[in-house]
Amino acid sequence: MSTSEEQSTDLELARDAWLTTAERGTMLGIMAVFWLATVFGRLPARILVRGIALWYTAFDRPARESSRRWYRVLQGSDPSWVIIYRHILRFAQTALDRIFLVQGKTKHFEVTRTGLEHLQAARREGRGAILLGAHLGSFEAMRTGADEDDVPLNIVGHFENARMINALLERLNPRSAARVIHIGSGSVDFIFQVQKAVAAGEFVAILGDRTGLHEKSVTAQFFGRPARFPTGPFTLAAVLGCPLLLTFGLYREPNRYDLHCEPFADRVVLPRKTRQASLEAIVQQFADRLEHYCRLAPDNWFNFFDFWHDA
Repeated sequence: MSTSEEQSTDLELARDAWLTTAERGTMLGIMAVFWLATVFGRLPARILVRGIALWYTAFDRPARESSRRWYRVLQGSDPSWVIIYRHILRFAQTALDRIFLVQGKTKHFEVTRTGLEHLQAARREGRGAILLGAHLGSFEAMRTGADEDDVPLNIVGHFENARMINALLERLNPRSAARVIHIGSGSVDFIFQVQKAVAAGEFVAILGDRTGLHEKSVTAQFFGRPARFPTGPFTLAAVLGCPLLLTFGLYREPNRYDLHCEPFADRVVLPRKTRQASLEAIVQQFADRLEHYCRLAPDNWFNFFDFWHDA
């Protein structure tokens, strides 16, 4: 193998690391947090979660270094140890809240909604749409908001690296599991499921900031640096001829979730002659809006891997 081929392989492995890395932690640990949260409530569980986040900050070097790289890009300098701890803690806190949100126990939380009228308008018109988000904040909060607002929401994604926690959440709410569309390796069956949901006037949520194994992607400028983003969500929207809406659920300590929704594209058009350029343009548009929301809540960025490595 030539040097260039070896470098290409290394870059592909680095980009796909988030997908192939097994869950950190054990089912025993996950169940311990679940038991504490169920028996004693959210406050005692939050105290335990602080200890867990402290452990990961001290001993999980990949997570710590990923957080350091993120803040270095964001602020141009190395973050303090406290900032890194707070970043990892935010991830742990939103993961804990999923236990309550998936069961519909929303009394613990204050939820604000910005742009709900865009979902309501599409609902009234019977138009299905793709809701495009990222690993920023809590998607469970977005799903809970959809349930409360009578918005039929299907979740599309890769779930290979989070089987244990997803299995637990499915046990807590089997109804939500029925609306999960899994993107399997090498299979396109999920496209027909998405098509059926959109045709029925339902919404399909996809996270657009991580590339899957062998998934097509393009480079966009993100915080002034080149990064790879998947083209799948935009190609899918073009094929289905449906609108794209941006959605994010930002967590604010101690118990608030700010849900945001904004129109992104009424219809994605990818002319054959300018397909690549059109994809690059719309992905850049998404990267720009994602950067905006990241700046609103930088500690909600939950991509704990080298996001810019292969660009």
